[in-house]
Amino acid sequence: MKAMETMISLERALEVILHRIEPLGVEEVGLGQAYNRVLAKDVQAAIDMPPFDRSPLDGYAYCAQPTDKAPLILDIVSEIPAGTWSEREIRLGECARIFTGSPLPKGANCVVRQEDTERSAGQVTINQPVKPQANIVYQGEETKCGDIVLRAGEYLSPAAVGLLASLGVETVEVYRRPKVGILSTGSELQDVGSPLLPGKIYNSNTYTLKGLLLEAGCEVKAAPFVGDDLEETIEALKALEDTDLVVTTGGASVGDYDLIRDALVGAGCELLFWKVNFKPGTPVALGVKGERLYFSLSGNPAAAVVNYELLVRPALRKLKGRTAQERIFPVYMDGDFGKSGKQRRFLRARAVFRNGEIWADPSFAQGSGVIRSMRGSHLLVDVPGGHGPVQKGERLQGRWISSWEED
Repeated sequence: MKAMETMISLERALEVILHRIEPLGVEEVGLGQAYNRVLAKDVQAAIDMPPFDRSPLDGYAYCAQPTDKAPLILDIVSEIPAGTWSEREIRLGECARIFTGSPLPKGANCVVRQEDTERSAGQVTINQPVKPQANIVYQGEETKCGDIVLRAGEYLSPAAVGLLASLGVETVEVYRRPKVGILSTGSELQDVGSPLLPGKIYNSNTYTLKGLLLEAGCEVKAAPFVGDDLEETIEALKALEDTDLVVTTGGASVGDYDLIRDALVGAGCELLFWKVNFKPGTPVALGVKGERLYFSLSGNPAAAVVNYELLVRPALRKLKGRTAQERIFPVYMDGDFGKSGKQRRFLRARAVFRNGEIWADPSFAQGSGVIRSMRGSHLLVDVPGGHGPVQKGERLQGRWISSWEED
């Protein structure tokens, strides 16, 4: 057994975590259950899209000639609503009334907008004739039969599911949803629903983490919180052994009542690291038992969320089969941050989009216990250790928070 690593870099922590993670098993689900899942197999188009030449607008389909001049008067010989098919071939001097999405009739080579015409007694006058091939969406213009439309590892957003539906796909192979256990610890905790007692605080971490995990497409098993009691904590951890991954909050620091590391060992875990060199949330720990990782996050609410974003979410991405890398991008500071320190720090900030650039507004309280600062935050700004006070206009690196990440 290797010795536990201490006070390691974020990059080293992620290396340890991701080395231990493998994607979960695969299952086939109906398209209606595929939202927010991750594809396990490439999807190939079985049809052309669109499956026929069609009109992108309401108007008239006819056979245009390069020499056509206004006014052009044509006989209306058919009408083609969307969802119907016309066998009537259009000849010179004729046209078909056509609608958005309707198939182009044989013989027609263009569509003129309704707004550029006048209709009267079975004829239409075209005031602005169009050229051949104008206003036609051709068969297979979007997707051709045999094209790979989505690849394994891609996230199934509503738009991606809609694309599959447009191609007639009924079922897809996806990675199984991670089942994640969560446990909040601390004798100071009290659940919501009763008047707050002296010396107590309401347990917010369980609710915050559950929301983050549900947003990430996980199944969640939330254990009742436990006080600072070693045996109770060990038993609570053992009750979560039917999950793929466990996240705890509280008890991770150096105080006499910070018991979570001892509890992890008591539950049969090997400790891989303790303390990661960034703020907030330095005293984070990682244990492993079999293939299951145990993340011990800070009990301070905002620090716990930062721990989750930087360490747990990358683990979940790999567990769910995601192949795209997390995006790190330049940001410009839209405000100051006066503190300096030796440790790397991640600031919560609102994203402000200006002249094609991302600016970060850190004008929140940045304390580790200030959960309110996470509400309205879009990104984390990476301030290197020893950097000194952050100045407005300075260029740093940022990464999106949860749902703001572009999948």
